Amino acid sequence: MLPVYFGQKKSDSERADEMAKVLQRAEITLRSFYVFNSNLSQKEGEEHKKILFYHPNDIELNTKIKDVGLSEAIITFTGTFTSEDDCKALHTQKTTQLFYQPEPGFWLVLVVNVPKEVKLKEGVEVADYRGGEVSDRIYQAVLRQCYHMYRFHHGPLQTKLTASPGSEEAEEQRQQLAADLKKFYDRYLATLKDLAQCDIMDMLHSIQYLALDKSLFLRAHNFSMLCDTFTAVKECIMFYNDQVVCGGKLAASDLYSLHSYVLGTVSEVGSVDTFRTGAFVLEGEKPIATEVYLDLDKQIRPHCLLIYRALNVTLCLFVDAVPTQEFYEELHAYLGPQLSCLAKDIATASKLNASASATTATNPDDGSAKYLFINEQSLKHHTNIHRNAKSIPRNVMSIIADLANPIQEISAAEELQVKTTNDYWIVKRRCNWRQYYVILSKSKATTLLDVTQEAKRIFEQELTDDVFFDK
Repeated sequence: MLPVYFGQKKSDSERADEMAKVLQRAEITLRSFYVFNSNLSQKEGEEHKKILFYHPNDIELNTKIKDVGLSEAIITFTGTFTSEDDCKALHTQKTTQLFYQPEPGFWLVLVVNVPKEVKLKEGVEVADYRGGEVSDRIYQAVLRQCYHMYRFHHGPLQTKLTASPGSEEAEEQRQQLAADLKKFYDRYLATLKDLAQCDIMDMLHSIQYLALDKSLFLRAHNFSMLCDTFTAVKECIMFYNDQVVCGGKLAASDLYSLHSYVLGTVSEVGSVDTFRTGAFVLEGEKPIATEVYLDLDKQIRPHCLLIYRALNVTLCLFVDAVPTQEFYEELHAYLGPQLSCLAKDIATASKLNASASATTATNPDDGSAKYLFINEQSLKHHTNIHRNAKSIPRNVMSIIADLANPIQEISAAEELQVKTTNDYWIVKRRCNWRQYYVILSKSKATTLLDVTQEAKRIFEQELTDDVFFDK
């Protein structure tokens, strides 16, 4: 018998709240974000030194110190009962604070304003704070990604503070680290997408892979032989538009960070016609050669990232050091003809697939069944949930986030069904490091038998690219 969970029955007061007229609604927004290390403040009166970064910057210093002090108190208090790393989140009526310690002593704190609805009840405006719509697991993942993006570009935080505590050199290193964090996060937080749109894909760091036939797939993966032909190339990753073609051996967090970086970089370099015959992406008049830090062979080391593009195909190459002009020319001569030809063939195949999909496409906001399949090992996902469309209520997405398993070594098989208070059904299956969700509205399923049969139909219909069974 499958476990079935039903949402809690609504009280009379909750029904009355729903009937009240909503005058205004405010979504989840960023209140503050800061990085601190308590070990950097050795004396009384130097509390400000522990604050390495604080956003927004125009807040008074005393307020920053109080906020960090409160976070320290919360972490210390919870550490009395559990380990220090178990301090994850604190909920108040108006805000949710999320905590993350990526390295010993370094804490990142994300504070968000919870959604709020202003309702008219008996002629009086009343603020109703919707803290239950903030999923800890989703926004914990957003916070972790804030760190991973920094580490991807600058390396571990601890490596920046190597001098003896209390020395002049240590103070210089602290100031330099604070300057680096400010430069990076001022830019990164400005590009951080609308927090209200974050969902389970952000939580699992899932990426859309491009489905190819066997011939194109093998041709694309042949580019991994670059590491044998050019020994300076340590790893190569291929994208087609915003989809991954082949992901190499990068750690999951590095692949996700690279994906985010490349999408932002390539979108600013010009039209596709610029790269019709293949070319390195330029910064000014020289090819981009960005230093990034990768977790390869369980060691985080700096590498030089080169970006080569042919039409809609982007090839990321990681080398030991900035190449010479001769190396660029040799690599271009090797890549240009082959990658341009492959890019044209992938574009042709993608158009055919798009035409076939268009005949069966549904309105993302209609009542049709939604599905999400996730391969935990490759980060591959397959879904008909449109991220910019409100096709799934917020509470349903939060429940899916709570049900989702963290990526771990042991993969237990399980299946369950959940009915929400707003009459949605969620069916979850997990097996062999794969997670599968089907979301059904009341119009699609009213009984357990309806739910089981509809979920089975979607499972058999949509798993055509072996999401569950390929490695």
